[in-house]
Amino acid sequence: MRRAFPRWSKFSDMGGRPRGSVNAALLILSFAVGQGSIFLAQTWLIHRGVLDLLAAFATHFSFAILALMTVDFGSPVVVARRISLAGDSEMRDVPRRCYWQASVVRLGVALVLSVAALVYAWLGGGGFSRAYIPAAIPALLISAFNAAGVFDGLGLSGISGLTGMLAYIASAIALVAAGAQLADAGVILGVALSLGYAFAVVAQLVVLWWLGCSMRVVPVSVADCGLFAREGLSVLLAILPGQLSFRFQIVVCAAVLGQAGVGLFVYGRQIAAAASQVLEFVRRAHFPDMVRALRLGDATVRAGFEAQRLATLLAIALTLGLMLAGGACFLLMTGAFAQSGLVVALFSAGVMTGALSQTLGQAAQGLGRFRVVAVAAVLAMLVGFAASAGLGALLGLAGLAVAEVVTHVVGALVIWASVFRRADGLKTLRVSA
Repeated sequence: MRRAFPRWSKFSDMGGRPRGSVNAALLILSFAVGQGSIFLAQTWLIHRGVLDLLAAFATHFSFAILALMTVDFGSPVVVARRISLAGDSEMRDVPRRCYWQASVVRLGVALVLSVAALVYAWLGGGGFSRAYIPAAIPALLISAFNAAGVFDGLGLSGISGLTGMLAYIASAIALVAAGAQLADAGVILGVALSLGYAFAVVAQLVVLWWLGCSMRVVPVSVADCGLFAREGLSVLLAILPGQLSFRFQIVVCAAVLGQAGVGLFVYGRQIAAAASQVLEFVRRAHFPDMVRALRLGDATVRAGFEAQRLATLLAIALTLGLMLAGGACFLLMTGAFAQSGLVVALFSAGVMTGALSQTLGQAAQGLGRFRVVAVAAVLAMLVGFAASAGLGALLGLAGLAVAEVVTHVVGALVIWASVFRRADGLKTLRVSA
């Protein structure tokens, strides 16, 4: 490995593999700086009382991130898994081949979404939408060439995090600098997102070149891209339902609490989501090790959670911390910040249940069971839609929080029953014997 990538040793431990804890720390740091800058900018808007711009940006930025996630098409997981299973002699060819297969597939998705977004902007969007969407379209096309999956597979996921935060920082700066006019602010914020992704992709490719693994163009076949697309679609279908559930909750919140309520809901909800994202980064940093552990050892739930022990312990700590902090804000503060604290406290339980469900899903993906995880996610989403609509209308924010927990439980049960029940049963028999 070190012969293939001479500079890799600067990022590696004694075994030649980068430490998962270092990658996790870099991913968390990147998230804290990137998402933290967005959070601070939104806090400034609340302080100024500019809730219209806050609601418009929060909604559009949320859907922009969803679109970018769709363009990614599950490629980080697929690419990382393939590279993790590759031999040392293949560590130059496999990353390049996977990168260009992913880029071809993602560019096709980006073009389709770009056309759909432009049609919506001009036919059904308001002033902010007509300004923001065209300016943000280049971000979709540029992100098709990101190399996050390559870094994950090489055990350098921390670097992809450091480059990925640039788009968030750019958007945060633009949000503070933008005026109160929604149309003008939309253009500024859309351009900022596109420039941020351009800088991020260029930085990723430069780092890979510096490491000796340049992503020079290699030929890829239609059959290879088709296989990659099928695997990526299964991963995407496992990720997308959770994102759609959150957006559906925004719709329910708007119907129950109004636009001002949406701004406060998103503001408070993203704090709980930030904790979940931190856990996702920890799991992501240890994913290559989990793949190898499940391949070489017992494919059981216990093996999966042992590989992600740090993420599980952090989930417990973050859940308790958010519950206490959110409750304290609700009791001790007033106005918008008190209501945001209530949102944080209510959705803290979802951090724990989501972490357990996601660890099961990641273990199943490590075993190559992409389709099972996708089916589980879709079923959980449908149950979550019904629960959010019903409980949200009856109980408001508390109902949405309960609906989220129900969604996680359904997904976890389906994955366990489909992938791990037999393996856990056999392991129990062996131990008993």
